Amino acid sequence: MKNLDFNSAASEFCTACINGIGLTPYDEQITAAKALFNGKIIEMKTGEGKTISAVFAAFLHFLSGRKVHILTYNDYLVKRDYNWMKPIYDLLGMKIAYVVEASSKDERKAAYKADVVYNTAKESGFDFLRDFVADKQEDVLHEKFDAAIVDEADSILIDEARIPLVIAGSIPTSVDAELERAHGFVKTLTDKDYGISEELDNAYLRDSGIEKAEAYFKVDLYCEESQSLLSDINDCLNAHFALNEDVDYIVKDNQILIIDEFTGRAALNRRFPGALQGAVELKHGIKTEQRGVVMGTVPLQYFIRQYEHLSGMTGTVYPSDEEFELLYGLKSEKIPPHLPSQRTDHPMEIYFDNKTKLAAVKREIIRAHEKGQPVLVGAESIEESENLARELREAGIEAVALNAKNNEAEAEIIKNAGAVKAVTISTSMAGRGVDILLGGHKQESREAAVEAGGLYVISTSMRESSRINRQLRGRAGRQGDVGESKAFTALDDDVMLKYELRKLIPKSRYPSFTEEKITDRVVVKEAERIQRISEGDRLDERKRLLKFSMISEKHRDAIFKARKKYVTGESAPTFWQDGFPDSYETAVKLHGEETVNNLQRELILSVINEAWSDYLIYTSELREGIHLTSVGGKSPTDEFNIASQRYYDSMEEQVLAEMARGFDELLNGRIDNLFASKPESVYTYLQNESADELVKKPIMLQFVDGTAHIDDDDDDEIIAPEKPAKKGFFGRFFS
Repeated sequence: MKNLDFNSAASEFCTACINGIGLTPYDEQITAAKALFNGKIIEMKTGEGKTISAVFAAFLHFLSGRKVHILTYNDYLVKRDYNWMKPIYDLLGMKIAYVVEASSKDERKAAYKADVVYNTAKESGFDFLRDFVADKQEDVLHEKFDAAIVDEADSILIDEARIPLVIAGSIPTSVDAELERAHGFVKTLTDKDYGISEELDNAYLRDSGIEKAEAYFKVDLYCEESQSLLSDINDCLNAHFALNEDVDYIVKDNQILIIDEFTGRAALNRRFPGALQGAVELKHGIKTEQRGVVMGTVPLQYFIRQYEHLSGMTGTVYPSDEEFELLYGLKSEKIPPHLPSQRTDHPMEIYFDNKTKLAAVKREIIRAHEKGQPVLVGAESIEESENLARELREAGIEAVALNAKNNEAEAEIIKNAGAVKAVTISTSMAGRGVDILLGGHKQESREAAVEAGGLYVISTSMRESSRINRQLRGRAGRQGDVGESKAFTALDDDVMLKYELRKLIPKSRYPSFTEEKITDRVVVKEAERIQRISEGDRLDERKRLLKFSMISEKHRDAIFKARKKYVTGESAPTFWQDGFPDSYETAVKLHGEETVNNLQRELILSVINEAWSDYLIYTSELREGIHLTSVGGKSPTDEFNIASQRYYDSMEEQVLAEMARGFDELLNGRIDNLFASKPESVYTYLQNESADELVKKPIMLQFVDGTAHIDDDDDDEIIAPEKPAKKGFFGRFFS
């Protein structure tokens, strides 16, 4: 730490903590802050004080002349941490602010001038996209990306890293007639006409479904002219048969709200990709009068890389430490707990089916409740949480369900989740960013809760990521408290079905497994191994997506930087002067040099937006069919990169043609025709993302058992574009 007296800074910080909030930082919190300042991912268990460590790390950055963004998990935690830590910052002479989804443009602009900004990674990323479509310097929100401290880093930087943030313009539109026709056709299908791939979780037409579709629409479904129709049919198939209400999404206030698979929350600003959103809306009789034109997009992983100094903290770094280093170049450090854990983690119990498993879960809850022990249950879905809570209430136990349908009451429910005899049935919402105190919010019954065994955390299923189960388990045993945890799973849980664990059990033995938990060593060993396999598959998926999106992100980075220079005045466009010098002098005489140059700047900003929107549409459609290239033995990744680069190169001609057209309108006095119609409004959302296009088999190969596969290597190498960007306009400004 050059030019920084760490001991003096630590002393000043500790004094501010004591005087500001009445807490004395532990040595472990100071150690954690130093690791954060040095750009590491730290692991600190629940209740060990990550929030305070982040404040000291921010203070160290402040002393080094940097502005800091503390990116946390949701708006509730943004406001909580801002209000809780503000007295410390005030005593340290630091200006702090926060940004939440409801913040106005003026509030955001003022907030980013502060020394420390509390925000979510998503909102900070959305503001980055808003800056891309800004027309004037005064509309730019972000000032600079000095340092970021990411809370719940494993979730934000790994689990959600692939999720693209999207900014779109809203344009009036009529209902998509072709999508409605596809919707009407799909409603005529029986379960013999379609199948669902367990591997990709996608629906597809079987032979009989293909025959029905070709008769219904009177087309060859797999000719080039029918690709748009086939895409609509696939979206409607997935909407009806692959996506489930109260599992994948909920319908609330006549809107489709996607359920975040990692948090269990309703993602208010997330949409399914392409026409799938419209297909789900049609499924529920919802019709929209607006069409969104995508103007900009950036995955969280690439946005986070805007920060020069990056660090993060979570309760579950391991076994993701290698991935942090692979994706971000960040080392990990484990911070020991201030007090040793007294939590008892019981072995996982495995049952034959979901019905038997949930009966065992219910018995375990009743047993714990009878001795006064508070219980927190992590359910797999909204439906499961509500059914289990209802059954417990029928058994005389006052259980509270916490899920995406009542997440507004989360803070109040969590306040009392540690009270004696409290039973809280939650989706994975309660797994992160909350602190459950034994004895309730005011800890009136703390001694009785301790005597009963402390908080008992029960998980009702094995998730694809062990971190979700570990985060939930971490709600118990905070700061040396007593507590317990146990995980239950069944052979028909999603992850078990995906890896076909039931095949290990002969059908002749099925009856013996339906009454009690499975103790067969082979089954137990394989069940434990499946989660590791699943995590490896998720890592492979993220690698595929990185390879698939890297070329587009290179292009995005160049376009965004070039446009921002025009917005801020760092660069001035000279297309008209360079291309039409004589006519330019004429235009200056007619309208004045300042007016002409201002119009040229406004037009290039508009043209860049339009060209980039076209690029996004092109690459999105390219992804839909790129798997077909495997029929000819080619790599979908390579072909996508080559085609994307070719289109990017061609954008130069599009931009220059539009600038020439605009100049002609100016010379002929038609200034009103200079600009294309702009969207009525701009909005942001998240798009569910996958890299299925890289592993999806073409339809003509799906039915040839074992004869073909996509030969796409799974190593860590990132494929570079085959040819460099052209020189000239893009070579000078966008490469």
